[in-house]
Formats: sequence, C-alpha cells, structure tokens
Amino acid sequence: LLMTIAVIGAIGIGEWFEAATVSFLFAVSLALEAWSVGRARRAVEALLKLTPETVRLVGPQGYTEVPPSEVSVGDRFAVRPGERIPLDGRVIAGTSAVNQAPITGESVPVLKEPATDVFAGTINGDGALEIEATKVAGDTTLAHIIRLIESAQERRAPVEQWVDRFARVYTPAVFALAGLVAVVGP
Repeated sequence: LLMTIAVIGAIGIGEWFEAATVSFLFAVSLALEAWSVGRARRAVEALLKLTPETVRLVGPQGYTEVPPSEVSVGDRFAVRPGERIPLDGRVIAGTSAVNQAPITGESVPVLKEPATDVFAGTINGDGALEIEATKVAGDTTLAHIIRLIESAQERRAPVEQWVDRFARVYTPAVFALAGLVAVVGP
C-alpha cells in the first residue's frame, strides 16, 4: 500500500525518476522473494524424488512390486545393488556399503550387514540386501525431514513477525503524518 501511494504521489508531483526507482526496487524485492520460495520448493521436490516408486516385497511365491504406501511394518523387501532403499528398515540378509549422504550427509558409504538399520532414500552399494520394514512410508526419516521443511516454509521467520508488528504501527502513523502535512502544510 505504501509503495503504491509513493508511486502515485511521485507521479502526481512530477517526480518520474523517483516513481520509477520505487517501482524498480519493489519489483526486485518481489523477484527475490519468488526466487527464494521457488528454490525451497525445488529442494522439497528433490527430496520427494529420493524414494523409489515401488518396493520389491519378498514373499513365498517370489518378489512382488508394490507402492511403498502398501508396505506394513514387518514386511520384508529386497534391494538390488545400485538401487535406492524405499523404506526405513533393518537388514535381515546381505551385506553392502550404503551411501547415506542424501539423508545424513555422510561422505563415505556405511557398511550395512544383518541387524543394522537403513534409511529410505539412501543408495545401496554393490551388495543385495533383504530388509524388514520398521516404519510405514509416511513415517520414514525422509518423510519427517520433508514435513519439517514444509513446516518451516509455512512459518514466518522472527524478523518477518517483527516487521509485521512494526508495520501495524508504522503504516497508520505514516498515513496520519502525510494527512497532517497535506492539511496543515509542511
């Protein structure tokens, strides 16, 4: 509101350069805000792509591919070399070095063998693993990270909250002062 009034006021008194400057600065601030929101949104989308679309369940008749949402705690699934691990779980059979960098940031793959835990979204190394699911798809460590990021995006930073409180007083005060100057004179 103040920006719009400033531009209209500057045009009204013939100060075209000031009106253009205010408009330019306002457009730059909006572009920066849109860029930062878009960057955060792309980061969440990249996290969502970390989990595979299917899980290879191990059953009596062999393997069955199902969406991660259909897997229950205690179900066993297989992960081939080079594949992403679809759910949090505990290794039942097999040994492999797992790249946990997408979740933990560790730069070196971690050896996983029976009785060790694995995270959804991590990358299996050169060994085949059979894993027992310890969490459902919506409760994995990766799902928690995504929820925390989305929650942080929805909340306002302390500085933004302070600016809002300041603007509640500042904006009416500026309008009152401008009205007083318009009626009484400078």
